[in-house]
Amino acid sequence: MSSLKLGAYNLPPAEVALIKTLFRLFSHGNTFQWTFVNAPPYDALLVDGTTLDAENKDLSRLAKAVLFLKRMNSGSGPNTLERPIRADQLQNWLTATEKNLRETLSSSSSHAPEPESELTAFPSQARFKLRRWPPAILLRGDATRIRMATILSRRALSVGDLSIVCQQPVSVCETFLQVLRAASLIDMVEQPVAETPAPASGSKAHASRPKFSSGLISSIRRRLGL
Repeated sequence: MSSLKLGAYNLPPAEVALIKTLFRLFSHGNTFQWTFVNAPPYDALLVDGTTLDAENKDLSRLAKAVLFLKRMNSGSGPNTLERPIRADQLQNWLTATEKNLRETLSSSSSHAPEPESELTAFPSQARFKLRRWPPAILLRGDATRIRMATILSRRALSVGDLSIVCQQPVSVCETFLQVLRAASLIDMVEQPVAETPAPASGSKAHASRPKFSSGLISSIRRRLGL
């Protein structure tokens, strides 16, 4: 059984360290099926619910389940956890979330044909342009990702063109584009291959020759004393 992935967004380093410690404790035995990861893709996301900004609307696209950390005595609610983090409450939420995620996956698998891999190569003629600037959680402070996002915000490029411009392997560019597409942050347009038009019937070979005006010819003749 594959493990599920939990990430953190906007949490203080001390809380991230605490969660990692709790995960080591939870992992004793074979029943705990979660791992803590530092980058997408996520199955669930632990978010600081006291400092959410406009990027909040993108969080549901980054993970199937989101748990919000609130201040002490702020009131409980679905998918919320009051500070300080209690090991039993976090583990209970992870257990319930795992059950829901696996049931959803099982149901979708039994009612739908086997899907192609999400990492299927993009069409060779597809070009991509950034719809809006990605949230920090996707850029991860990575200079390469920031450069690719900057370029894609200015013009539409194919995977190959992006690889050349950024001087990065095609696989790196494809991975970033997959992340952006999963978050609905890019537009993709598949352009048809341009065909070279055939010459018009009856056209003459000298039709492409430059045409000189009579005034230019007269000026040249005067200079030559003709």
